[in-house]
Amino acid sequence: MLAAREARGLNQTELAKASGLQPAAIGHFEKNRRKPSFANVRALAKALEVSGDYLLGRSPSMKGATTAFRGEENLSAGDREHIQMMIDLINKKKGGDG
Repeated sequence: MLAAREARGLNQTELAKASGLQPAAIGHFEKNRRKPSFANVRALAKALEVSGDYLLGRSPSMKGATTAFRGEENLSAGDREHIQMMIDLINKKKGGDG
């Protein structure tokens, strides 16, 4: 989780906010002092834009844990937000609802 958080350019507080968890919980999970619940894994995976399998150690790297583009694992949260804005704009231009 720490590697994914750092790869996204987030600090613990930012990840906590994005996932709806307390910042202290993020620290406990990263230091293996507590195990996250299934709901927490899902929230963290969504916030970090990786698979739950990656967070659970079933996928050895972030590569392949995300699915959209080559090199996606190197993008920061800001990069992803910018790309999402471009996708939304293209969909709007096409008349889609995205």
